[in-house]
Parts: sequence; C-alpha cells; structure tokens
Amino acid sequence: MNPRTIKYLSTLGVTVVMALSAAYFYKTWQKGEPRYYFLIMAFAIALLLSYSLFKKKKN
Repeated sequence: MNPRTIKYLSTLGVTVVMALSAAYFYKTWQKGEPRYYFLIMAFAIALLLSYSLFKKKKN
C-alpha cells in the first residue's frame, strides 16, 4: 500500500476516534455524570495529531 495512503487513513482514523471520544464525554456530561478520561483522551489525541501533522520532516 502507498505510504501516503496509509498516512491519510491513519490520520482520518485518529481524527474519528478523537471526535467520538469528545462526543461521548459531552453525552455523559449532559447526563450529569461526566467521564473526564474521555476528555483527557481527546485532548491527548489532538496534541499528538497536531504534533505529527506540523513537525518538520528530516531529509
């Protein structure tokens, strides 16, 4: 498989997991019993994703 395709699919998959985690936290927060580990996981994924997208490539 093409490395660009693999990178695109992994970025897409990580973004979907991050969105699902944030949505699940919001859903539990509305019920009055927030599960903060989903919020922490969403922020950690966002941090790692932004680092991997914006880091400079070595030649």
